[in-house]
Amino acid sequence: MAATNPPIYSPLASFGLKDQKPTGNPYNPLTWGSWFSYQKSKLNLPNPGKFERLHAESKDCSCSAYLFDGAQANIIKELSANFHVQHQFSLGSQVMPSMYNFMSGYMTEKTMAQGTMDNDLNLNAVVRHAWNAHSATKVVAQITSTPGQSMLQVDQDINGSDYSINIKAMNPNPLEWTGLYMANYLQSVTPNLALGSEIVLQRPTADMEETAMSFVGKYTGADYVATATFQGLNALQATYYQRINEKVEFGAELNLMSQNGRRDGVATVSGKFDFRQATFRGQIDTTGRVSAVLEEKMAPGFSFLISGDLDHMKGQSKFGVGIMLSA
Repeated sequence: MAATNPPIYSPLASFGLKDQKPTGNPYNPLTWGSWFSYQKSKLNLPNPGKFERLHAESKDCSCSAYLFDGAQANIIKELSANFHVQHQFSLGSQVMPSMYNFMSGYMTEKTMAQGTMDNDLNLNAVVRHAWNAHSATKVVAQITSTPGQSMLQVDQDINGSDYSINIKAMNPNPLEWTGLYMANYLQSVTPNLALGSEIVLQRPTADMEETAMSFVGKYTGADYVATATFQGLNALQATYYQRINEKVEFGAELNLMSQNGRRDGVATVSGKFDFRQATFRGQIDTTGRVSAVLEEKMAPGFSFLISGDLDHMKGQSKFGVGIMLSA
């Protein structure tokens, strides 16, 4: 007769399986965890997504992440199904010196590694590994020749069926507990509404400490997303995203800040239009700044880019052209 292993006690056993009805008395505090998980599973709440991508839909309509000036060329070469390299040339910019960047990336189903080095030998590297469907770790490193600019960042993502958690440490020093530490939590409370919070602890030195806390909300409709971020009583960021159809999307963003008796606010409206051979993004804000980016797909693997940014209040303008070649 085969020997049976003795049962192993686990403090998490009281939570049970979320889809299995608990057998204990609901008035017994020892079974509250399992009853809570069971009742929450009956709501069939969705995963709310990552906290850092709270405003992602509206940001994707904006030009901010795509603007450039001067001339730019990107050449991407796929060496295998998992490995690629990229060469980036930029010159003639008003705000940045002429630069060359070499990038390489490796990606599998669970692991992603990417590195970038410029002509000044500054190195940026990102490594992300998914341990399972619910847990992933990311390490970001920046090594530069400029004193005080090198950086190390460690992220841990935990994704549940209806919540997401992220813990982040930047330049951590375990001996003196200096560095920048962040933790956030986002929870679906209804099929459409998610609420969350983030706390930031900054310790530049052992005897200096600053903390900040923010609260967020996200409402997802059939073809729209509305979000709001409250940073104490001094700052508010709200976004709205509307999907008109498969080819037209609009986004709006409002930023309000009050400090030292002064109140500032900026509203931005942006749009994204997908054509058969092109993608156009345009935006305008209440400071008089107008921006636009056009990506024209001239042939398979070849794109032509035009970027324009005009600030009427400051009397400044920037213009850029670029190409992207993928082989």
